[in-house]
This record gives sequence, C-alpha cells and structure tokens, in this order.
Amino acid sequence: MAVTILNLLISLSVMLDAVATLPHANLYRDLKRQIAFGNFKPDQRHKLVGTKIASSLVSDITDCTLNCVSESLCKSFNIAASPDSENLYLCELLDTDKHRVSVNDLQANPAFNHYSPWYPCQPGSAGFHCDRQGKTCSDIKLHSPQAKSGSYVIDPDGIGGYEPFTVSCDMTDKYEVGVTVIGHDSEDRILVNGLESRGSYVRDVNYIGSSVAQLAVLSSTSAHCEQFIKYECVGSMLFRGGNPHGWWVSRDNIKMTYWGGATSANPYKCACGVTDSCADISFGCNCDKNDAVSREDSGPLTEKLYLPVTQLRFGDTSGDYEKGYHTLGKFKCYGIA
Repeated sequence: MAVTILNLLISLSVMLDAVATLPHANLYRDLKRQIAFGNFKPDQRHKLVGTKIASSLVSDITDCTLNCVSESLCKSFNIAASPDSENLYLCELLDTDKHRVSVNDLQANPAFNHYSPWYPCQPGSAGFHCDRQGKTCSDIKLHSPQAKSGSYVIDPDGIGGYEPFTVSCDMTDKYEVGVTVIGHDSEDRILVNGLESRGSYVRDVNYIGSSVAQLAVLSSTSAHCEQFIKYECVGSMLFRGGNPHGWWVSRDNIKMTYWGGATSANPYKCACGVTDSCADISFGCNCDKNDAVSREDSGPLTEKLYLPVTQLRFGDTSGDYEKGYHTLGKFKCYGIA
C-alpha cells in the first residue's frame, strides 16, 4: 500500500510539473508520461466547419471532452445542444480549432455547441484571433485574464471609428472584471466662493488623452459607468425649491438637476433625498438646509447615458460665510454591453 501511494504522489508531482511549465497550454498531451488535459471554451449555438476525425454518441459534455483529449489528432469538437431520444449527444471531433480558421468557419447553428481550447491573448489584445486592440479594459481582461493593472491603449469603436486612446485599467476592482479609468483636470477639492447668481461659477472638465465623443463610445460599449461627485457647502444651496443654484452638465450639454446617489428619476435630489435622511427632510439635499453648518452631498452618478460630466456649475457663495468645495472623481466604466 505504501509503495502504491508513493507512486501516485510521484505521478501527481510529474503532472503538476508538466502543467507548470506550460502555463498557456490548454490542450496538452504527453504520451510518454501519459499525461493529457484540456481547457475548452464554449461557443453556444455555434458549429465549427472542419474535417471530422470521429463521431460518436456520448452521455454528456464530459465524455465528449475526454474523447477529444484522448485523441491525438483532435483540436476541438462540436456537440449537440440537445440529446436524442436515447438521451445521448452527438459528439464530433475535429482536426482544427477556431483559432486556426477563418471567423466565417464558426457558424451560428442552434443544434450545436462548439468547444475550442481557450488561449489567452497577450494583454491589450482581444478578439477571435487576438488580432485587435481591446475595446475596453473589461474586454482586455476577458481575453487576457493574466493582464495586470496599468496603462493600455483601447479602441471602443474599432477600426474606422475614433482614434484609439490610452487609459488606466484597474484589473482588481469590481471583482476583477477590468475597470477602465479616465482622469481629468478637476479631480482636486476646489473652492467655490464669491459668486451669488445661480450657476455663475463655471468649471469645465477636460479629460486626459481623450475627447468626450470617445468617452461616449466607451460608455455605450460598457455595461456600467460611474463617476463620483461631491459638494461640501456652508450656506450654499444646490436644488432648494426646484430652482437650482448648482448642477452638473452631461456629455450632451444637458443641465442635470440631480446629484450623486440619485438618478434622473429623482429630480432636485441628492443621495439623502432618496433615502429621506437629509439634514432637513423637507429638502432633497443636505446643502439645501442653507445654514452656517458645514454639510456635504455626495455619491456616484451611474446613468451612463449622461456620463461623463463635462461641466460643474454653482452659485449662492457671496455671503460672509457662504462657500463650497467641489470634488469630481475619475470616470470609470466596466463590463461589456
């Protein structure tokens, strides 16, 4: 028994050593050491056109996978999406995979699912053959799970659209989905003082290395976008009475009269107005209490249709103690639309 356990441990050690030396091998066979493994990625409701090595009826996807891994000529396989009357699935072993053929050879077919070995792209690349720049950081992360946080060039609308541009990718935030981060010139805590008329303070927001049009495409390509916004106030109102003293401007130059933590469905409100927790619950924002106490309204803007923020406007800061400070976070997008 001791000898059998020792041989098993040695075999396991040899297999792990083989895997460790081939970090990107997703279909690997070593006949000498009798080691074989596969890591396949599905294309649901698709069938790859290729030369069939063998066809058989199997009980499930596991059997079809094992058939391919154990057949030295097999590069990928198609398997029926639904079982036959005997509860078996047609399994077709192929002599090629989707990475070696034309995109047109992977054809939509509701009767089949296709499985090819999964190979990560080099960080920054994406696509069927890893032949294009990533559209977003999430796109890069999807095709390159090994990609680290840092600067990348993205191209949200592809060849023929706007020019690619450089962004920062946070590959650890949001459950490591790959967050695209764009900075701007208004991230500091900036004083608002000495201006009384509604919206008389104007701060244009200029994004680093990209235009608003490029960021609009990024937004449409992403599942989610957000931007943190904060106003610290002493005797300076935002939306009191439904006649705003302050607001932010959308990418389409729309005057937006809700604040971080609220949405367009909550006009003239901040986060506390949505939860009925403002300093004075008869108003929609803490700052709308308009007293000599230092207060704050802050939270994320999350309606990507309007983002990024392009301008900040404030007023009601000309009194002896009246003032405000605004802070606007980086523009962040993640997920794939």
